[in-house]
Amino acid sequence: MKKIVLFLCISLLFFQCKKNNDYQINHEQTVQQHIIKNLQNLSEALQNFERLAQSNASESELQQHFLKCRLLFKNTEWATEYFLPKSSKLLNGPALDHLDLEENKFLDAEGFQVLEEYLYPHYQKEQQTEIIKQIRIIDNLIRAGITNFEATKPSKEQVFDALRLGIFKITTLGITGFDTPVSSLLFPESQAALKGIEDVLNIYKNELQRFESFQNSMELLRTAQTTINQSSNKNTFDYLGYIINYLDPIAQKIHQLQLDAQIPFVKRVSMLKPDAASLFARDAFDLNAVSADQNLKSNPEKIELGKKLFYDTHLSKNNTRSCASCHDPEKAFTDGLKVASDLAGSPLLRNTPSLNYAGFYHGQFWDMRQADIESLTTNVIENQEEMHGNMADILKMVQTDEYYATSFKKIYKDNKIEGWHVQNALASYVRSLSTFSSRFDDYMRGEKTALTSLEKEGFNVFVGKAKCATCHFLPIFNGTVPPRFSSSEQEVLGVPADVEVTILDNDLGRYIYNTDLYQLKNAFKTVTVRNIEKTAPYMHNGVFKSLEEVVNFYNKGGGLGFGLSVENQTLPADALDLSEHEQKALIAFMKALNDQ
Repeated sequence: MKKIVLFLCISLLFFQCKKNNDYQINHEQTVQQHIIKNLQNLSEALQNFERLAQSNASESELQQHFLKCRLLFKNTEWATEYFLPKSSKLLNGPALDHLDLEENKFLDAEGFQVLEEYLYPHYQKEQQTEIIKQIRIIDNLIRAGITNFEATKPSKEQVFDALRLGIFKITTLGITGFDTPVSSLLFPESQAALKGIEDVLNIYKNELQRFESFQNSMELLRTAQTTINQSSNKNTFDYLGYIINYLDPIAQKIHQLQLDAQIPFVKRVSMLKPDAASLFARDAFDLNAVSADQNLKSNPEKIELGKKLFYDTHLSKNNTRSCASCHDPEKAFTDGLKVASDLAGSPLLRNTPSLNYAGFYHGQFWDMRQADIESLTTNVIENQEEMHGNMADILKMVQTDEYYATSFKKIYKDNKIEGWHVQNALASYVRSLSTFSSRFDDYMRGEKTALTSLEKEGFNVFVGKAKCATCHFLPIFNGTVPPRFSSSEQEVLGVPADVEVTILDNDLGRYIYNTDLYQLKNAFKTVTVRNIEKTAPYMHNGVFKSLEEVVNFYNKGGGLGFGLSVENQTLPADALDLSEHEQKALIAFMKALNDQ
C-alpha cells in the first residue's frame, strides 16, 4: 500500500511539474506569436501604404496611414528594440546619415523618420518615388524581423527585461519627441508603446494576477495611456509629472513583479544595471560593467590611489602641473578659462571639458578621438603642451615612492608596476566623479521640495518646447543614447568664433581624424548638462560666457539660424521661440543639475 501511495504521489508531482512547464512554454509561445502577428499586421499596413502612395491620395490620407503604421510599429517596439536592435535603429533612427564606426563610413539615413520628413508638415508630392522606396525598405526590415522571431522564442526573463527597457525608452526618447521630430506624434505613439507593454503583461495574467505588483502595473499602464491620450500640446505638457506619476512607477512595479514572481534578471553588459528598477535611482548605473577586462574594474582602493595621482604634480615634466591644475573640483573639474593654457601659459585650441560623468561617454575629448578614460589619461600626460610627462619617468617615481609602491602592489597584486596600472587608477578616480547627487536627482527619488516651481517648469521646457532632451538624453543629460547607453553622439551646431555669431569657428572637430567623412565637419561630442552652472565658459571654444548666451544661440536655431553657412548642421535651424520667462525657467532647471 505504501508503495502504491508513493507511486501515486510521484506521478501527481510529475504531471503537475509537466503541466507547469507546459504552462510556461505556452506563455512564451503566445508572446512569440503575439509579436509575429503584430509585425505581420504592420507589414500588411505598409503594403497598403505603398499602394496609397502610388495613387493620387491626399495629404491627409497619407498622413493618417503613416500614423497607422507608426502606431503598429510602436506597439511592438519593446520587442524589436530589444531583440533586433540594429534593425530597430534602421527602422526608427534619426533622419541623419548613420556613422558606422566599424566600417568608418556613413550609411544613408532610412526608415520611418526619413519618411516622416516627406509627409510632415506637408506632403512633398515630388518625392513620391523616394517615399515608396522608404516604405519598401521599412517593409523589408519588418519581414526580416518576422523571420527572425519565427526562429527565436524569447524567454520569460528576456521578455520582462525588454518590457522594462521599453518603459525606459518611452521615458527618454518617446515622450521627448526624439522619435517624432517633425510630425510631433509623440503622444499617440507613446500611448501605443504603453499599450504594447500592457498587452504582453496581459498574456501572463493567469500566472501573475495573484501579485499586487501585477495589478498595480496594469492599473498604472491603463491610467498612463488615458492621461497621455488626452494630451495634444507638447509645449504645455507636464513631462515631469508624467514621469514621476506614471512612467517611473510603472518601471518600478514591473521590477517588483519580477521579484515577486521570481523571474531572473537577465545578465547583460550594460551601463544601466540589468536589475535597475528606476532610471533615477542613485545606484542605477555601473560603469564597471563595460570594463574591457576584470582587472580594469574599479574599487575604493583604486579610486583613492587615482585621486592621489590626480593631484600629484610629479606627473608633469616640470613638476608644476597636475591633472587638478586644469580640472578644478570647485569648477566641476574644469578651469574656468575660455580655452586651456599650455605649460607656458599660452592659450590652446579648446575649452577644458568637465570630468564629471566622463565615464558615460563612448569617446573622449571634444573630438571623441580616444575610446576610453585610460587612453585619455596617457594622451594628456604625455602631451607636450599640456603636461609633457613621460610614463617611463612616472613609473620610476611611483616605484621609489613608499606610498605608491605599496599601494600599487597591494591593489594590482603585481611586484612590477606597469603603465596600465597608472592609467587604470587615474581612470577609476575619474569614473567615480559621477554622483547623481543634484537637487533634480533628489526630486526624482521622492523629495518633493527639492525643486522650485520655476525649476520644474524649466524641466518641462527642456524636454518639450526647447527640445534639449532630444540630444541631452535623460538621466545623464549627455549624448549617450538610452536605454542601452551603448553609443554616444556628436552634433554639428554651427558654433561661432564670436559671441555675435557672425563667423563659423574654424575648428573642424571630429572631422580632423575622419577627413573622408564630410558629415563630421565641425562635429563635437554632446557633453552633459549636469553641473553646467559651474563650467562656464561654454562650447568647445569657450565662445559663450553665460548660459543666457547659450540659450539664445539655441533659441535662434544655432549657426544656421543666425545665417552662417553650415551645410551639415544636425541641430534643427528652426527658431524655438522661447519666451523670456521660458528661457529663465530653462536656465533655472539646468542650475538644479549641480551635484551637491
